[in-house]
Amino acid sequence: MVEEGALLKRIPLKDYYDEICKCMRCGWCRGLCPVQDFVNREANAPRGRIQILKALLEGDLPNISNYAIERLYFCTTCAYCLWRGPSGVKTVDVIEAARATLVNLGCVTPPAHKRILENIRSVKNPFGEPQEKRAEWLPDDVKPLEKAPTLYWAGCMASYRVMDTSVATVKVLKASDVDFMILGPREGECGSVLIRAGYWSAAKELAQENRRLFKDVGVRTLVTSCAGCYRTFSYDYPMKLGVDLHKELGMEIIHSSQFFECLIRDGKLKPEGIKLAVAYHDPCHLGRCMGVYDAPRNVLKAIPGVVLKEVPLRNRFLASCCGAGGGFRSAFREFSIKQAIRRIEQAQQAEIDALATACPFCVENFREGMKRARERLPVYDLPELLAKSLRL
Repeated sequence: MVEEGALLKRIPLKDYYDEICKCMRCGWCRGLCPVQDFVNREANAPRGRIQILKALLEGDLPNISNYAIERLYFCTTCAYCLWRGPSGVKTVDVIEAARATLVNLGCVTPPAHKRILENIRSVKNPFGEPQEKRAEWLPDDVKPLEKAPTLYWAGCMASYRVMDTSVATVKVLKASDVDFMILGPREGECGSVLIRAGYWSAAKELAQENRRLFKDVGVRTLVTSCAGCYRTFSYDYPMKLGVDLHKELGMEIIHSSQFFECLIRDGKLKPEGIKLAVAYHDPCHLGRCMGVYDAPRNVLKAIPGVVLKEVPLRNRFLASCCGAGGGFRSAFREFSIKQAIRRIEQAQQAEIDALATACPFCVENFREGMKRARERLPVYDLPELLAKSLRL
C-alpha cells in the first residue's frame, strides 16, 4: 500500500491532472478498449483507470492497492480510447505517467518489467542476450560503411527475435545505393520498453547516452523499422525525457516505411511483381501515436501484383491493437496472444493471402498468435515484402 500524501509529491502523474479532469465518464471507451473484456470490471476500462488516478490525486482514496496497480498495467497503451473518446483525454501519456509515479514510489510493479530493466542495465537489451551478438543478423553480402550520414537503427526486436526485418531492411538500403552505417554492438536500447513500463529515469539515462553516441558518429538521418523506436526518438525523447535529437543535433528521425516511400518515388527502387492479396495492420505506435498511415500503404501499392485490402471497419486510426505494446506482452503474455488472435481473425475477414505490418513487435506477436490458433497465414514486416519484390 502507498499512502495518499506521497503520491501528490511525485511529478509525472501530477503534471497530467488537467488531462485527467477532462474525462466526462461517458463510458464510450468501455466498448472500444481491446483488452477491457479480458477482465470485465470497471477498473479495467480506460474510464475506470482515469477515475482511480483522479481519486488518488484528489485524496479521495486512502491508498492504492495492488489490484489497482495491476489494472494500470493491464493496458497496451494503444491510444484507441484517445482517438475515439469524445473528451480527448491523453490516456496514453496519463497511463505512462502513472506508471512512472508508481515506480518512483517503489510500488509492486510487474516482475517481468523489473527483469527487463535489469537486462537493459546489464546487457543493453530487454531479452538478456549478449551485446556482442547484437549485429549477428547482418548478412555477409551487405557491408555498411564505418561512417555515413544515414544510420540504420535495427532495435532490439529486429536484432534478436525478428531478424528477417533487419536483414531485409539493409538489403533494400544496399539495393538503393544509400550510404548507411549500423552501430552493431554499440547499438543499445532506445528506451521505449522502459518508458512504457514507467522507468523514466533509466530511460532518460539511455536517451542521454544515445544522444552522445549519435553526436560522436555524426548521424544526420536515423532510419528505423521499429514503430516503438520511431515514436520514442521522435516524441518521447523531447516530450518526456528532455532530449530533442532534432533541435540539439539536427537529426531527422524517419521510419523505414517513409524512407522506402521516398526511394520508390525517386526511382531508386523499382519493385517487381508479387501476386499477393495483403491486409495491412497499422501498428499503434506508428499509426495512432505518430500519424503514419499512408507511407506503408504506398510502398505496398508500389509493388506490382500486390492487392492491398483493408481490414473491414478496423483500419487506420480504427485499427485494433496487436496486443504486444505498452509492456502488455511481457507482463500478460497469454492475454497478449489472445488479442493477437482476435486481430488475425479481423484481418482474415478481408479474404487475404498474407498479413503485413510495419513493426517487428507486431510481427512477433502475430506469428505466435498464428501458431496458437493453428493458422498458416503468412505474416510479413514491410521490409520483407519489399525485399521479396526486389528479388533480394
